[in-house]
This record gives sequence, C-alpha cells and structure tokens, in this order.
Amino acid sequence: MIIERYLFKEILQAFLAVTGILLVIYISNRFIRFLSEADAGTLAADAVLQLLLLKSVNAMVLILPLALYLAIMLALGRLYKDSEMTALAACGIGPARLLKNVLVFSVVFSSGVAAVSWHVAPWAEEKSSQLLDQAAATADLKGVAAGNFKEVNDGSLVFYIEDLSKDQSEMNNVFIHSEKDGKQGIISAPIARHRIDPKTGDRFVVLMDGYRYEGTPGNADFKIVQYKEHAIRVEEKAIVHSQRKLAATSTATLWESDALADKAEIQWRMAMPIATVLLTLLAVPLSRTNPRQGRYAKLFAGILVYVIYSNLLGVGRAWLERGVMPADLGLWWVHGLLLFGVIFFIV
Repeated sequence: MIIERYLFKEILQAFLAVTGILLVIYISNRFIRFLSEADAGTLAADAVLQLLLLKSVNAMVLILPLALYLAIMLALGRLYKDSEMTALAACGIGPARLLKNVLVFSVVFSSGVAAVSWHVAPWAEEKSSQLLDQAAATADLKGVAAGNFKEVNDGSLVFYIEDLSKDQSEMNNVFIHSEKDGKQGIISAPIARHRIDPKTGDRFVVLMDGYRYEGTPGNADFKIVQYKEHAIRVEEKAIVHSQRKLAATSTATLWESDALADKAEIQWRMAMPIATVLLTLLAVPLSRTNPRQGRYAKLFAGILVYVIYSNLLGVGRAWLERGVMPADLGLWWVHGLLLFGVIFFIV
C-alpha cells in the first residue's frame, strides 16, 4: 500500500500540473475571443466570465484524458530517470504490478470522465447556449463598446458613447440620435447610467444634465431643451432560441435517435472514457527509459501517438456522420488500433 500511495502521489502531482497548464492555454484563447466579442458589442461584458466557466467545463472532456496520459508519462519518466524504478523492481514491484495499479486507477478515473462526457458537458453546453441567447437579447446597451455606434430598438435609436467606467455602470459623453414618427432628434449628456424599474422590470438609460435637440435646424419647430434628468426606455428583445449543437443534447435523447449524427455523438462521448484507459495503459511502456535519456525522452513520441489517435477519432466520427463507416463499427476500429499498439509495446 505504501508503494501504491507513493505512485499515486507522483501521478497526482503531475496530473494537477498538466491539467493546470492545459486549462490556462484553453482559457486564455477563449478569454481573448470573448473579450473581442464584448469589445465589438456582440456580447455583454457580464456574460464573459460565465461563458468562460461553462466552456471550460465542456473542455474538460478532452483535457482530462490527455492530462492523465501525460502525467503518467512524466511521473514514471522521473522514476526511471532517478533509478527509482530499478529500486522498486528489486522490491518486487515489476512492470506487471505497475501496469495493474495504473489500470485500476485509470478505470476509476475513466468513470469520472464518463460522467463529465455523458452528463456534465452536455449540461454545460446547453447552459452556455441559453446564456448566449439571453445575451443576444439584452446586448443592446450591455454590449455597447466605447467609441462605437450602436443601434438600439430596431434602429430607432443610435447610441455613441465616448467612454465607459470600469464596471460599465456609467457612460460618459453620450450622444443619441432618435427617430420617431418621421421626426428626428438628438440627445447629448456628459453622464448616463443604466436603471431598471423595480416594479415593471423595464430597462432605461438615464441621462444627466444634458440637452435635447428636436426638429430640423432653421425651422420654426426646432427646439433646444436643457434637462436635469432624461430617461429613455430600451425595449427588451424576445429571447430567440438558437439552433443547438449536438454537444448540448442529453445522452438519453441521443440514445433514442437513429440519426447518424446522433449515433456519432454517442460514440464520441463513449470514446473519451475508453481513451482514458487505453492511453494510460500506453503511457506505462512509453515512459520506460534509462537514466541517461531523461524523463522527457519519450514525451514527443507520446504526444505524436496522441495526435494520431485523436485525429483518427475525428476522421472516424466524420465518416460515421456521413454514412461511410457502418454504425456498428463506429469508432471501435480506432480504439482497436490503439489497443493493438498497447499490446505491442507491453509485450
């Protein structure tokens, strides 16, 4: 039990480090994308962090198997480098027992991957779709970017905001062009704030200490009005449900479908826990090195194997969706190739 705990500790430390690095890379790319959408005014700024969290949960389906695979290679590679594997072999902990311990751990770990792949990831994808639909309906002013023109209320109002406060609750140097019943008007104010009516829930933009220009300059009906406070109601758009991706469909619904795309999605979700077990078994023989080679000697080969395997899964899924590959064969041939590789390296 002491040896097993020691191996588990080494693998766990490497797993947490690799998972953290992969998450930082993924979150950084997603965060930049969401920020660009928020800056363009197509996404409300307050939805960025929620979307980032939900997308990160969805990405764990791919990150977890890869992280464990690399963690086992790194952990065992260090043991080989420091000649600890030789000491373990002298104590009766040979390759067979090591492989057994890793197999037991990978099977337990794959059950967690299965839970994420079959239930948590579809839930997160559906929640992110709902959030995007809601953000699209309320992004008129929440998603407005400083220095850009923004149409509101189906084009009847055009906003221009020179600057926003850090929390985006206050707008500075606001310019509004309005058109109603053929009459045009211009409203300007140095400061404006969002306000929600607590009784009706209606959203307003409240402008402070500004001017309102109505009519055509030079005509008798042209007016200039100075105001202390002026509120403009922003109409709420109806939430339009976007077309959902298959990734957002529940696993139970997919099981009841005979569509090729749904069958391909089911097999893709099944592939992740299977890949976890096969990759971790492959990591044991691939990590075998001598002390002179170092712990990273086989890492490139391991990554290359993973890239080929993941690409074959993607190709197999595309073939299954198009009917090129029989549904009964599905992605099993890809797992079979990897299983053959595992047996080849172990034997």
